[in-house]
Amino acid sequence: MTEERIAVGDISKVIETWNVNVPGGDLETVDQKYAVRITGELKGSEDAGNLILRSNERGDSLRLEDIAQIDETLEEPTKIYDVKGKPALAIIILKQSDADIISTVDRIRDYIDTIPEKYDASITISTYQDFSRFARLRLGVLTNNGIVGVFLVLVSLVLFLRPSVAMTTTIGLPIVFLTGLYCLYVMGVTLNLISMLGFIMVLGMLVDDAIIVGENITWHMEMGKSPARAAVAGAAEIIGPVTTTILTTVVAFGPLMFMSGIIGKFIVAIPTVVVLLLFLSWLEAFLILPGHVSHFANPDKHPEERHWITAMENSYVWVLKAAIRFRYLTVLLAFAVLIGSFYLAATRMSFVLFPSEGIDQFTVRVTATSGTRIDVMREKMIAIDKALRDRIDPGVLETTLISTGQIAVDSGDPLTQRGSRFGQISAIYIPAVSREGHNAMDDMRRAELELPAMFPDIKLAFSELKPGPPAGRALQAEISGSDTEQMEQASRQLMEWLATINGVSTIESGSDIGDEALHVVVNRSLATYAGISLSTIASHVRAAVGGLRVSTTRRGTEEIDITIRFPDDPATQREYLENLLISNGRGGLIPLKNIATLEKHPGATTIRHKAGIRVIHVVANIDAAIITSSELNKLVADNEQQWLGDLYKQVTVSYGGEEEKNQESVIGLMQSLAFALLGIFIILAIQFNRMSYPFYVMLAIPFGAIG
Repeated sequence: MTEERIAVGDISKVIETWNVNVPGGDLETVDQKYAVRITGELKGSEDAGNLILRSNERGDSLRLEDIAQIDETLEEPTKIYDVKGKPALAIIILKQSDADIISTVDRIRDYIDTIPEKYDASITISTYQDFSRFARLRLGVLTNNGIVGVFLVLVSLVLFLRPSVAMTTTIGLPIVFLTGLYCLYVMGVTLNLISMLGFIMVLGMLVDDAIIVGENITWHMEMGKSPARAAVAGAAEIIGPVTTTILTTVVAFGPLMFMSGIIGKFIVAIPTVVVLLLFLSWLEAFLILPGHVSHFANPDKHPEERHWITAMENSYVWVLKAAIRFRYLTVLLAFAVLIGSFYLAATRMSFVLFPSEGIDQFTVRVTATSGTRIDVMREKMIAIDKALRDRIDPGVLETTLISTGQIAVDSGDPLTQRGSRFGQISAIYIPAVSREGHNAMDDMRRAELELPAMFPDIKLAFSELKPGPPAGRALQAEISGSDTEQMEQASRQLMEWLATINGVSTIESGSDIGDEALHVVVNRSLATYAGISLSTIASHVRAAVGGLRVSTTRRGTEEIDITIRFPDDPATQREYLENLLISNGRGGLIPLKNIATLEKHPGATTIRHKAGIRVIHVVANIDAAIITSSELNKLVADNEQQWLGDLYKQVTVSYGGEEEKNQESVIGLMQSLAFALLGIFIILAIQFNRMSYPFYVMLAIPFGAIG
């Protein structure tokens, strides 16, 4: 280009001039109408190479291919994936909300098996994060629990009730379950991990009302009533108490359907399933069961006495009489045990919304020095990945996924970073049930201690992927203020203070210094004298550094960019830029260094915003066996004045992440508990027609917490 006195602007102008495909209007003749179009769109590298930059009257011409190498290639990657250190393409497949995850995954796996046969046998395709396994596992638990539960219920009923009553009561279980599945389908609730948990929870409650109704009908038959009269009288006699029992359980679960926040959305299927199935079991107990009992029961007016039941009843009566005789001592002991239980819970038990034990994945966030190119970063990532895999038993590790060019633990990660010097490694394990007690957290903590010493020039941060909805990090402090320097200083002081707390690890700040900048400072007077504008300089520099997109062409439905860029030689890049020739539009070419200087500047600080306010995030992980998220957040908040020092009045600190979700969940649960207690009290008051009786019955609630 220098020898031929050709500048970037000259090439750009030629490409823009000749790469056209525009309409020219309509041409009408006597009997025909034509749509006129001027076509000269470049079809490929050969057409581009034949573009004439300059020619003379003798027919000599200078073509683009004479001074440039023309390649058809892919865009420069901004993100690179590797699996276990080998190049890979990552495809994330999401199902529609109403699709069956198990059948969808099965079809995908069947198709994957055919890919090597269709394309290339050397292609290796591996799958990871197959969430259908959780659905399969929960469905297996539900099926097994259902089968075993029905069997145990039948055995228990046969032991305590008559076989005919036991059989008719057990028959109601599949009726309620199948009807519930249909109703959930109509309501748009899918059979997923959460709704299946609701089925498992309610399984043991469904026969309670049926047992009472069936036994009472049989008792009426033993009193000499006909089966039809016994069915009506037995069911009618206890419909009030049984309905009250069902309603109190419904009221206990119902408020959970209205919990706010992500936790409320996460668990809404559980109360929905429980309330629906309890209602269906009530219908079955009073509309279907009486008819079954009246047909199949064959009561004996003088049933044979079962001695072991009599012995059990006698033992209960003896204990009950002793409790009544020494009632003050009994009450004192009961309240002592209750208070002791609450004390142990307050002092020894920790509140962890979603424990880390049994995790199947953790991530390593990698940050290199400013200016690291993506190809160099990829080599570093592969080395870190190998060191990580060397410290994990291959028998429990499913795969490691390397993502170079981005850090993002989840969609709500406050420390999401994009750029060539960032990367992330996800260590994905086989399901916890198949690892025979192997704890992925132990591997993560060991790597957290050993890997930083192996890669001292790289920042490594570890975090586990907890089960349940995304709740954020254990500590997520948000520092806001009007002065960026004060915010940065406050974040540094907090990080230093956190480093002194036992059980706290992987302390990070969202205040990140970007890549070092090289500013092109133009001497306006010299540039104006040379006849060069700032926009001209900018287009030449852009072409030299990152590539200048000058036009586009189409191939089928695909749009292809035409880009001018200079050879990428890192060793001479700055020198090349200083000597870059700039066209002045009058045939002259001026070296950039004659009209501008290159100045180094530190990278800009990354400042994020929340609700329009500038914030710097400081996040940290914890060892829950030493300190919980709630304890750490309280400790940080209580000692704000200590770690902020002189900045105490200058910045504002708020707390989000896991603790915010914890507080949101606790508030939601407390509100649900208040509504539930009020509802239970009202229902019991209506049933007993007394205001004092509900208090006596509801005393069982706090004593139930002893367990």
